[in-house]
Amino acid sequence: MTVPPRSPAHADGDTAGSQPPLFDTPQRSVAAADGMPVAAAPAPAYADFATALNGALRNFHRPDLLGRSPLLRWGSGYLGPSAGPPELQALLFETAGTLFANPRDEKLRRVIELTYFQPALKQEAVAEQLSLPFSTYRRYLTAARDRLARWLWDGLGTAAANDEAANGETAVPAAGPESATPRLSLVVLPLVNIGGKPEHDQHVDGITETLTTDLSRYPGVFVISRNTALAYKGKPADIRQIGRDLGVRYVLEGSAQKDSDRLRINAQLVDAESGVHVWADRFDKPLAAYSLDTQDEVTARLARAVHVEMIAAESRRIAREHPDRHDSVDHMLRGWASWNEPLSLEAARRARCFFETALRLDQNNVGALLGLANALIWEVRMFESPDRPGQICAAEAAATKALTLAPDSADAHVAYGTVLFAMRAPDRALREFEFALRLNRNLAVAHGYLGLMKFFLGRAEETRGHAETAMRLNPRDPLLFHWHYLIGIADLYLGRVVRGLENLRKSVEINPNWGLSQFVLAGALGLAGLLAEAAETCATAQRLAPSFTIARFRAEALSDNPTYLAQRERLYEGLRLAGAPEG
Repeated sequence: MTVPPRSPAHADGDTAGSQPPLFDTPQRSVAAADGMPVAAAPAPAYADFATALNGALRNFHRPDLLGRSPLLRWGSGYLGPSAGPPELQALLFETAGTLFANPRDEKLRRVIELTYFQPALKQEAVAEQLSLPFSTYRRYLTAARDRLARWLWDGLGTAAANDEAANGETAVPAAGPESATPRLSLVVLPLVNIGGKPEHDQHVDGITETLTTDLSRYPGVFVISRNTALAYKGKPADIRQIGRDLGVRYVLEGSAQKDSDRLRINAQLVDAESGVHVWADRFDKPLAAYSLDTQDEVTARLARAVHVEMIAAESRRIAREHPDRHDSVDHMLRGWASWNEPLSLEAARRARCFFETALRLDQNNVGALLGLANALIWEVRMFESPDRPGQICAAEAAATKALTLAPDSADAHVAYGTVLFAMRAPDRALREFEFALRLNRNLAVAHGYLGLMKFFLGRAEETRGHAETAMRLNPRDPLLFHWHYLIGIADLYLGRVVRGLENLRKSVEINPNWGLSQFVLAGALGLAGLLAEAAETCATAQRLAPSFTIARFRAEALSDNPTYLAQRERLYEGLRLAGAPEG
């Protein structure tokens, strides 16, 4: 099997519009035993194709597993009716060599080859061999896989269109969700360099590229490659036409402006079907502190905000356009929209119902598995679970399956970490969050939970730094109230009651619906001698978490660390002063 060389346009990293066919002689049907043509399997959705490709790369040296790859079925018209693991191995190896033949893509080619095509090397060893920081190596690996997946998938479509045209047929999109525009799909247009100084172009293009990479890390998000988006640089943007050309629902556009002491990024998320602005915001960063690390912080914040807004917009679209006809992805998106609301017991349970329904329709929906694990553990942490062991077991099963399906997902490792600390294994959970940060060093939730684990391990003095990092990375995080709570309770355990009150009040102000933060605030007020306010806050907490008692709070301590348990006694005293039920 020969993979054709790239066209000159590809040698220069140009747009996907000039993609060559994947194979020399593409066919849309294969001959059955009786000589009659048999149609090839329907073309998959891109997200399914990319997932299958990642699995094939991981199993490159396991023919027994490679033989089950859906790529053999989807590409049967191209590989031939008897294709098996050797043909698929040849396709992956030769395509990667062709795609990354340009000298400027040498790092991407080496990352792919050492990670997948040469046996017995762990990812940490590959990063060390290439003299790359692990986070940089992971970024290269993600970019290389995404480009490989997109090129192969585009080739399927190109081959199909060429064959239909040769047969005098007109391609008609198939009905149903498989042919629909991916829900969380977008293109990040090159940011406009306000001021136009050529020396700033490199920084602005770097922000666009990093933002594209950050967004592509979110489960279920389909992002057009940076090379394709570059075709629109410096051109008037017809958002609706771009959406039609690229098959995306959203377009992110904006500008970057540098002056003597700061960088400002303006961003707008636009619905590509209607042209309506969904969301806009501005991000500022002092240039005195500007570096690649701070650039990564800004793009991580922006990516998280865009992800939350896309989920909210899709949830509204689902309710508006087909309220009585939802598939697994629809239910998953509605679950995350509920989760991103100010968190309460009701919101967590509502999100859980959506995730459970999504999994009944598709048990391999990774986004729903992660959401279900989060929702179950949140209910446990609110001391409102009617079956604590059962919910932890269900959350563990969901998180473990998500890790099996998406082992490189930092979010999956975070979800599993939350299960581990609910299982009273904060030391193991700490390692899980540390690994998540090796995969994505700007994942705010991992930083926050790392601080929480150190709190459980009797290292409360280290908690503030991690929580403040989480807030700096994502100041609009739906869990922002939780990070303020964490700083406040850490100060309380360290005997700094008055200082802790500031962040505990802030937590309740941001989200008044979380019963545990209300109880801890009530205890802190009691210790500070503000007994009337403590009693009032405790009454509010009891309405939100009616099953909470001091005895249950003591019994369900999430660590047996002696320092942590000794510090906890102070809070029990405050809860009694506030009037919390003893149990």
